Amino acid sequence: MRETWVISSVPLSVLLTVIFAATGAYSLLRWASLRADVAGHHGDRVAELSHLVMSVAMIAMVWAYGGPIGNAAQIVLFTVLAGYFLTRLPVGRRGARLTGCPAPGFHLLMCASMVWMVAAMPLLMRGMPADSTGGHVHDLPVGGGGSAGQDGQPPAPTPTWAVVVTVALSVALLVAAGYWLRRAVGDPARPGVPVGAEVPVGAGVAAPAERPAPNGSGVARATGPSARSARPARRTPGRVVAALTPRRDGLCHLAMSVGMAGMCLAML
Repeated sequence: MRETWVISSVPLSVLLTVIFAATGAYSLLRWASLRADVAGHHGDRVAELSHLVMSVAMIAMVWAYGGPIGNAAQIVLFTVLAGYFLTRLPVGRRGARLTGCPAPGFHLLMCASMVWMVAAMPLLMRGMPADSTGGHVHDLPVGGGGSAGQDGQPPAPTPTWAVVVTVALSVALLVAAGYWLRRAVGDPARPGVPVGAEVPVGAGVAAPAERPAPNGSGVARATGPSARSARPARRTPGRVVAALTPRRDGLCHLAMSVGMAGMCLAML
């Protein structure tokens, strides 16, 4: 026999689908801009690919697509990605700039949450009744006393420790959402500049060229056509690439954090 998981709220399913479709599309564009080396600021290709895979996996989870092989593949994949972000944990702001991965600790949290949701699903869903209303279902294997068997015994309740871990991850994801909200809003000390952003030369900020003075007494500022010609030529980004800003990166991470927290709580 098999047990079914019901997402009783169709609006919630649609909302989560929209959220993760948006984050997946943004992550794909962001990865492509980094791959083509036309992004306006630093970034991590692996991080963007992980967001894309997470978004697709979450949509599949919402609409009950998957199976033992797919679940095992997700656990392996997100465990590997968690190890990658573990190696990218920075030491201060300088470390984040060198690795190109902002807040790898929160990326690590997202990967760990994905592993938990997939691995703990049988525990979290064992007490849910089968769907009889045509809702969305997710087939789960029945093992031992984990669900009602042919003898008609009621399913065993979800272990308390599994509920505690799920709630703790949800709270941590909401804390992460607050962090990404701060990055999206920006640094109050620097109006209009998102937290952690690196403003490139030629993006509305003057960066004067300087060279040593001939007499060695100071710095002479280069001006005129020669100074302009000395600057490396920058390709003007298209509208899509120009829209991939640190502020929108923060909004993308914010949406992912809130969506994953909501999914964790919906599984209880």
